[in-house]
Parts: sequence; structure tokens; C-alpha cells
Amino acid sequence: MFFFKKASSTNRPLKIGLIIDEYFGAADTAFGGYGFLARRLIAKYLPDTNLQIDVLLGRGRKRYSAEETIVKDDKTINLYRLPKRKWAAQRWLKKQNYDAYLSIELTYNYVLECEPDTNKKLILWIQDPRPMYEWDEINTVKLFPETNYYDQNIYDTVHKLYRQNRVKFISQGHFLNQKAKDLYALDDNVAIDYVPNPIEYDESFKLSDNPKENLIIFLGRLESVKRGWLFCEIAKRMPDYQFCVLGQTFREKHKNTDIMQSYYDIPNLHFAGHVDRDVKNEYLKRAKILVNTSIHEALPISFLEALSFGTLLVSNRNPEDLTSKFGIHVGDVLGDGFDKVDLFVDAIHKILDNPDHYDAIANEAISYIRSVHNVSAFQTTMQNILKEEFPDRYNS
Repeated sequence: MFFFKKASSTNRPLKIGLIIDEYFGAADTAFGGYGFLARRLIAKYLPDTNLQIDVLLGRGRKRYSAEETIVKDDKTINLYRLPKRKWAAQRWLKKQNYDAYLSIELTYNYVLECEPDTNKKLILWIQDPRPMYEWDEINTVKLFPETNYYDQNIYDTVHKLYRQNRVKFISQGHFLNQKAKDLYALDDNVAIDYVPNPIEYDESFKLSDNPKENLIIFLGRLESVKRGWLFCEIAKRMPDYQFCVLGQTFREKHKNTDIMQSYYDIPNLHFAGHVDRDVKNEYLKRAKILVNTSIHEALPISFLEALSFGTLLVSNRNPEDLTSKFGIHVGDVLGDGFDKVDLFVDAIHKILDNPDHYDAIANEAISYIRSVHNVSAFQTTMQNILKEEFPDRYNS
């Protein structure tokens, strides 16, 4: 265990800078899993009278002053983009005087580079570490290659902070820990606390009161790594079932749209675009299966959301063995995947042809989410970590 440096004032809340590059649509950022976790869960459930969280979106366009956006969701959270000039960013961070930083993985290192206090530490939440061997798999996709954002400089920054005893590692999934050790060159015995992602599930939902439809859904951004075209190919081969794509393109929009629009005329395939909150939940309540065709995944929030409504999984990815426990894992599918479409089709048929087995597994999935991924457990776990690191400052 290590202890963070105490702030100069004990009369203010503990002050954490949340390092993130997207905030689920706010401040013109993308709608991604990291941003969803930051905006809908961390910013909503962690701040209290003893804890202030500011969202730091990286380097801004202004040279000398930070750009600020106030977003009013369930709580008012400050969003900042730091000054473009490093010396100005250093002065701004000195004035802000964050006690520590929290990052969802680490997608840029500008804040840490500009922090003038070399004793400040980082709580790094392992979400989707991608060592080069993960990129080797991703790069087998040829139809529309994923932009490779492997950045050794960032990973070296984490390694340097780790060697200085300035990183507290937490992880959303046990299966990700070895990847993080490889990516950041960590020792095998590094301490990594398990902090599963929380889910806002509907406590009143009962599978017996909500009959499922023969609806199969895709939930996520439409981009190369997700291989949404495979979902469309599955729909073509199963005309007696309804398929729906929940999501839209953000990055490299034109290339993604060019590929997906060739599937717009499939009669049993509907493109709903980006859906959120109640609309998304209604689809999840109705759907029997969530199909995930990604070449790469960590543990998608979409998996957890689906399972919370008893929607089973069919995927070539099996994070924490959830797909095989609550659905069917079809095995590895590399490349563009067109030659493996029948694996998904057969898995869907197997699930839909066994309704009694479906109900039993679906109810197990609901129970699992409520016991492991509930918000209260997340709050308690994070509060205990902060209490351990700030024993004289944080009392929530």
C-alpha cells in the first residue's frame, strides 16, 4: 500500500482529476464505452461532499487558459481542456492542486506530463489494455483496417510512474491483468484490485413478466474493430428473425457508412442509430440475444447491460467466461470473418431452439449482474480504496 501526498488544505473535498478523452457525447466527444463509464457512472456515483471529480479532456485549442464546460446531469461536473502551452498547463494544474488522478486506462499523457508536482499519483483503472499481440489480431481485418493507436510513449509513462510507486492499479476484469502487465511492463506480483464496472440495472425487471421476442440485436459503435458487417451477414441468413443494429458511426464515419449502407435493404434488418437510456433498455428487454462480432473486446458494458435484462450472448469473444456462461462462445474469428458467419447462425439457432434452457440461463445472468456489477458495491469498493490511500482526508 502507498499513501498519497496530503493536500495543503484539509478544509476542501478530496480533489481528483479524471483523465479521459471522451465523455459520451458531451463537449463534442464520442459516444464510447470509456466515456459512458466516466459520465454515467463515475461522475454520477462517486462525487459527494468529501470528493470532487473534475473531467480532464486533454489539450485544448486555447494557448493560455483552460476551456471549461459545465455539464448538468445528475450532478454538476466540471469539464476542462488544458491550455495548449505546456507552461500554461503546468500553472493551471498547480492552481487546481489535484490530490491525485484517476484514468480509465490511459489514452493520453498530457496531464501527467504537465503536472508540476512529481509526488502526485495515478489510480489507473485497467479497462482494455492492448499489447502489440492484441493489435496483431486486430490487424487481420482487411476490409476496413482499424486505426492503430498503440503508443509506447504512454505505456512508458505508466511504467515510469509504477517504478516510482506512483500508480494504484485497479481492474474491471481478472482476465485483463496479464495484458496490463505485458503492456506496461509490470512485475508479476504487482497489486491489482478488482473493481468491476457497475451497471444501472432495473431492479423491478422480471423475466417472467417481460416475454422475450425473436429479436437479435447489435449494440455498439459501428467501426472496423466491431465488424458490424458480420451481424448484417447473419441477418441475411436468418430471414425469419428480426435483427436490429443499435449504434452509429463516429470515427472515420464515411468509410464505415460506405460498408454498412450496402446492407440497408435487408428486410429483417433495422438500423436504429444511437439509442440511449429508456429506448436502449426497451430493446434489451425485448431482445433474446445480443450478438457481438468484434475482432477485439475487453469486457463491454453492452454485455453487462444485456445480461441485466436476461438477454443472452453470442460472440467470438469470451471475457471473464461470460459468453460461455450466459450464451455461446463461437471461438476465435480472425480477419474479416465472412467465412465464419455460420458459426454465429448455428449458435443463435441453438439458443432459440431451447426455450426452457434459455429461461434458466437468462435468470442466472440477471442474478449475476445484480450481485457482482451493482452500483452500491462499486461505490463501496472505490470509497474503501480512497480511504486506504487518504486515511486522514477521505471519510465518505
